[in-house]
Amino acid sequence: MSDAEIATEETGFGRVGRWVGLILGPALALGLQLMPPPEGLSLEAWRLVSLALLMVIWWVTEAIPISATALLPLAIVPLIGAGSMKDAAAPYADPIVFLFIGGFMLAACVERWRLHERIALSIASVAGGRPTMLVAGFMLASMLISMWISNTATTLMLAPIAIGAARALSGSDKADLALGGALTLGVAHAASIGGIGTPVGTPTNLIAIAFFERAGEPIAFADWMAKALPIMLLMMPIAWLALCFPLFGKKAHGRFDAIGAVVKDALKALGPITQPEIRVGIVFGLVALTWMFRVQIAELPGLSGLTDTGVAIAGALLLFFVPSGRSREEKLIDWKTAEKIPWGIAVLYGGGLALAAAMEATGLATWIGEYIGGLDGLSTFGLIAILVVATILISELASNVATLTSVLPIVAAVATATDTPLQQLAFPVALAASFAFMLPVATAPNAIAYASGLVSLKRMLGVGLALNIGAIVLILSLAT
Repeated sequence: MSDAEIATEETGFGRVGRWVGLILGPALALGLQLMPPPEGLSLEAWRLVSLALLMVIWWVTEAIPISATALLPLAIVPLIGAGSMKDAAAPYADPIVFLFIGGFMLAACVERWRLHERIALSIASVAGGRPTMLVAGFMLASMLISMWISNTATTLMLAPIAIGAARALSGSDKADLALGGALTLGVAHAASIGGIGTPVGTPTNLIAIAFFERAGEPIAFADWMAKALPIMLLMMPIAWLALCFPLFGKKAHGRFDAIGAVVKDALKALGPITQPEIRVGIVFGLVALTWMFRVQIAELPGLSGLTDTGVAIAGALLLFFVPSGRSREEKLIDWKTAEKIPWGIAVLYGGGLALAAAMEATGLATWIGEYIGGLDGLSTFGLIAILVVATILISELASNVATLTSVLPIVAAVATATDTPLQQLAFPVALAASFAFMLPVATAPNAIAYASGLVSLKRMLGVGLALNIGAIVLILSLAT
């Protein structure tokens, strides 16, 4: 599927759901204002509840593009007295927004020169033609690449090759459903799992990191990886076993060599490694190493102000200076390539921060936190469990980014009210936002796998349920 085809796929609750959300959101928001504010809540905070309700409904139903919904605070916060225009606009220029931009430009450059495709095919070719090992090879490639670039781009790149391998097994144009389903779902699910491995793996990670910084609990690149990698590495064999279960009893036959040949032919078609690939690989490697060891590097004289955002921007700028190696004038990246990055994600993130800032300014966040924190018999672990399960279930229907953006202000308020470190509550929730495996509409990788025609809804639901349960157990065991 092309990017354009993915964009036209039904998402969330579909076309009817979008119309319902478009009408229901304003109706409930305005209707709420016919009721008096709850005790202890100011009129400005009560008006902000209506804005938050409207945004959540439009985010969940995607009544309008979710990034457009994120602009509502700019128009409404000053009108309801929840803050000035300057207050509402400031979060849209948060440093993490520029970390988004720098990271996205680096990823766009890797994709421009097809370096990620060469890495993936090289890993898959090692597995040869054995079905279960081939699934493992594709999943490993998908996981490693999606730690650094878009999960959707990773799946779009690998899915056609996986489908070709499945066709080679069947010996006809019709792909083997058992292997084809395992390969395409494996690529999609491994991309989602790999996305949690680094702060730049998926936008939800960066959104959580920004909330940590605002709360005075910053988390370093290496510290995030230390917490997330064990969960990522344990989720992979669970996913592999769930996907390969139908293949374990499959008898081997002579066509397995043809599967490996499909992968090798695709790798051969790329030709020898090029100068642009080598050079972008060096730049990307330097940026990744600097991210991972930034805390130690910042201890050197003159580098105390080094930040992850600064590293990302410096790396992105370097791409505009380094020649591609094909000609003196051509650089590794040009603005035509750079301007194609998903700017809407940065706007969406800013909208979530603007809503959270208004909640803090009006006292709404404190009021919500004290209410939830005062519930009898609810331990910290129980609260985390509820938040994790709710986040996974909501993200099966709504955008993962929109889900986390909606939930985090409440999590932050509860952390403040219960005097609990924000990371203890928000880190598990941030991981949970990436683990929606059951439905085609949950994530773009899921939609790509389902659209291949090799995955039945029954199989996606079965495998997804097993992975969701495994994710909940691992998150509650290792991230709390």
